[in-house]
Amino acid sequence: MANLKQQAGIAAANLVQNGMKIGLGTGSTVFFALERLAERRKTENLKFSGVSTSFSTTLLCRKMGIELIDCGSVSHLDLAIDGADEIDPKLNLIKGRGAAHLLEKIVASLADKFIIVADSAKKVQHLGEKFPVPLEILPAALGLAQTRVKKLGGTLEVRMAGTCKDGPTISDSGNIIADANFGLIKEPATLGKELDSIPGLAGHGLFIDLAKEAFIAGEAGVEHISL
Repeated sequence: MANLKQQAGIAAANLVQNGMKIGLGTGSTVFFALERLAERRKTENLKFSGVSTSFSTTLLCRKMGIELIDCGSVSHLDLAIDGADEIDPKLNLIKGRGAAHLLEKIVASLADKFIIVADSAKKVQHLGEKFPVPLEILPAALGLAQTRVKKLGGTLEVRMAGTCKDGPTISDSGNIIADANFGLIKEPATLGKELDSIPGLAGHGLFIDLAKEAFIAGEAGVEHISL
């Protein structure tokens, strides 16, 4: 599977053309796309600049010699490449297990084309089958978010940082990361709008009608989906 994930990442990276500004996502399959872009930069003299969606991706780009520009200085990207935690048949997504979904959504929204690279285990019939919906919440809005999520039929749990740090997981933007479990999400667009309306909720992990293309690695090879 690792080799197929590499093929998926390479296929997406091969779409980058000279002079493009591209969004660079986070995750194991995106890593292979970064490797391929760094290789093309050396062997083809490919000139491009990237916008990173997380500090971990920024560190990889620095190591690989990929030029980065600040997201806040950009009003348009030619394309963005990123992974996903769940992918439904319409290429609606749940993202955010890496706690980078707010910046990832900003970058995806800037791009003319948003491309997903992932493995087949991420495919689901309905979002919510395997994972809750990650939320990024201003600390002052945590109580409000808990109340609103409950009214929407969900349960909210603050994500803890784990063994390396006491306390909650904090995003690169300094906000609290929490996970909202709604079970199977039959109407993701409706739920996304409800979550968008919660004051102090900076971003959620439902990516609706953003991805238009995907390269998905499976046992039989790399599946190319284009809407």
